[in-house]
Amino acid sequence: MHPYETIRTEMLRRINDQTWPAGHTLPREDDLAEEFGVARGTIRRALSSLSEAGLIERKRRAGTRVVDRRGHRSTLTIPIVRHEIEARGAVYGYRRICVDDGASSPLDQALFKGAPLRHVRCLHLSDGKPFQLEDRLINLDTVPEASDAPFDTVSPNEWLVQRAPYSFIRTALRAELAHAIDQTHLGLTESEPVFVIERQTRFRDSPLTSVRLSHAASAFQIVTESGDLV
Repeated sequence: MHPYETIRTEMLRRINDQTWPAGHTLPREDDLAEEFGVARGTIRRALSSLSEAGLIERKRRAGTRVVDRRGHRSTLTIPIVRHEIEARGAVYGYRRICVDDGASSPLDQALFKGAPLRHVRCLHLSDGKPFQLEDRLINLDTVPEASDAPFDTVSPNEWLVQRAPYSFIRTALRAELAHAIDQTHLGLTESEPVFVIERQTRFRDSPLTSVRLSHAASAFQIVTESGDLV
């Protein structure tokens, strides 16, 4: 990992754990260079990466401040699969299938415009039975700490919701015949349908992740409610 990526990851940690809260003015580049023991150019590169991701804003004379992202989470919600399963009274289980670079993923990589990617495929279980197959690409330019995450006990779904801020979600829903990977991991035949959720998330202009979530159609339903009960 390049030194600027290590520094960027540490800065992102400080933003996410509120060591540097929204509106906080970061130390001067000279002070950061002294703290991390690197040249100013390395600090400037790390800051530029965070600025491009929309996490900080840099203004001449005013300095560099952490962007206030609190409004985004109040209106946009990505569910955590573990919580959904446990809310049904079932026992949640998780199985990592593979973690590699994005080259082997069937997902559309054009979204990420050549950025380095992490591909994660995993299975969510409900009472020991396959519930959801998660097939995901993560943009390492935007979420560099994902390069070191093993995803062996915590799913990328839950890991990202807890760590990566987002401001835009695109979701597509459809039913289709099971792909080969669906058949293998969900225990389906090629003639059985799956219900698929495809979701892309971004923060400002930076793509974060793209995911395909598939479920056996016979075991999945969406329930919506509206209006008053009295």
